[in-house]
Amino acid sequence: MARMTAAFIAGKETIDVRETDTPSPGPGEVLIRVRVCGICGSDLHFYHGAFPANPSISPGHEFAGEVVEIGEAVGGFAAGQRVVVEPIKRCQECAYCRTGDYHLCARHVLLGTFAPGGLSEYVAVPAYTLYSLPDDLDFELGALVEPLAVAVHGVHIVDVTMGERVLVLGSGTIGLLSIIAAKVAGAGEVVATYRHDHQGQAALAAGATLVVKAEEIPELKPGQFPSPGIYDVVIETIGGSAPTLGQALGALRPGGRISVLGLFTGGIEINGLALVLKEATMAAGITYCRPGQHSDFDVAIRILQSDPERARAVITHRFPLAEAGQAFATAADKGTKSLKVQVAP
Repeated sequence: MARMTAAFIAGKETIDVRETDTPSPGPGEVLIRVRVCGICGSDLHFYHGAFPANPSISPGHEFAGEVVEIGEAVGGFAAGQRVVVEPIKRCQECAYCRTGDYHLCARHVLLGTFAPGGLSEYVAVPAYTLYSLPDDLDFELGALVEPLAVAVHGVHIVDVTMGERVLVLGSGTIGLLSIIAAKVAGAGEVVATYRHDHQGQAALAAGATLVVKAEEIPELKPGQFPSPGIYDVVIETIGGSAPTLGQALGALRPGGRISVLGLFTGGIEINGLALVLKEATMAAGITYCRPGQHSDFDVAIRILQSDPERARAVITHRFPLAEAGQAFATAADKGTKSLKVQVAP
């Protein structure tokens, strides 16, 4: 059997790059030669030990590459074709899958988490996860489609519309891409918070109207009476154990909407009185889907085509697969001024 190189999370803050068997595509699958894979904030949760990582599964769900081999019963793709992967395996039979909400399928699996991902030279994926990568997008932009689709989904679930005032909490990759997605949706003003100076500069480059330090947005704690707030929509992108839901509720106008994209690692208290008095709508987003004729991936690809260099500015560091350990360490250390870190297997 042919061999390949892949990266694995071997333990807390430990990356192992080693040889392993090259997979073969099964029926309905395609073998991809991965060209670029991004490191996501959720990958860092596994890296830091917040969630248990499987040391036998390569992480990475933001990736693009080329078709090298096609399994049985696959049509529409050919060897050498450039593709980006929507990394959700699903049953394709349940009501969620039939209506485009396949991200909610009870049998869905995110590649790079519970099935092999893109931090490897080759990976076999279901053919239905593939999108053709347009000729005007290179592989590193192709690897931005997935996180941009998360941001697009976050904007869709709260229906950001023309002229609205939007607050984006956090200027990491998802925050920066949410700025871009909100502007494309027609937001009239987008204010973004940041913790590190390089994040604030990146938010302005992404199109933010104004940036403010994260601590300048007061947290509305449980039991406190809310002020009216001024934002039509707040997009939360930080998660972890941050007090951002309290900040979102405090900043929101009555009747406003909150989109929650950050991955929280534990229980979070919120001000239920404010939630009711403001008649706020809070919607949480997990990955992406096909809410209508066009999927979130379709929209993300079109956004990248319309302004590729604005999105490319999010990429700050690039590493070969052999240096995957350094790539993770760089992504985890904001002292390196990292935003999006990508690896080229």
